[in-house]
Amino acid sequence: MNKFGLKDPQKVREQILAYIATEDNEEMQYLLRLNIMLLVSQPDGPNTQQVADLYGMSRSTIGKWVTKVNNKKGSDITVLRQIPKPGRNTRMDKDLIATLKKVLAKSPKKVGESLDKWTGKLLSDYLLKKYAIELKPRMCQRWMRRFELEKEMAEQPSIPKVL
Repeated sequence: MNKFGLKDPQKVREQILAYIATEDNEEMQYLLRLNIMLLVSQPDGPNTQQVADLYGMSRSTIGKWVTKVNNKKGSDITVLRQIPKPGRNTRMDKDLIATLKKVLAKSPKKVGESLDKWTGKLLSDYLLKKYAIELKPRMCQRWMRRFELEKEMAEQPSIPKVL
């Protein structure tokens, strides 16, 4: 019997990994972890390094998941679900965060401000004036840095990391 094959498997793989990495769905991430556990659990299947390479993640991440499952009584797979992280939730919803990204991509002058470059103080004042959201300048700097890092990651041609 002939094996089916893709014309450009690398491109398909990159698209799938990019989709998984950008999908903001905890259930999708959980299913990905379960899929990885299926691969690792096969007697003649790939080892953790091969699976890590396949999914574009580190071997130690997969090793941590395997250890979690093994340490749970009865090898309970529910330990692979994401646990809510401590800390206060953001005051901004997803739509406002998306708007903020678009605003920061522009020069402050294009949105009616006087400076040429965004600063924490300027962004803080802008959010208060435009959206009635009070964020301290330091928190605004963190948001700005976060968006810069996301932009840098998006510009890199490497395979996205999946957690």
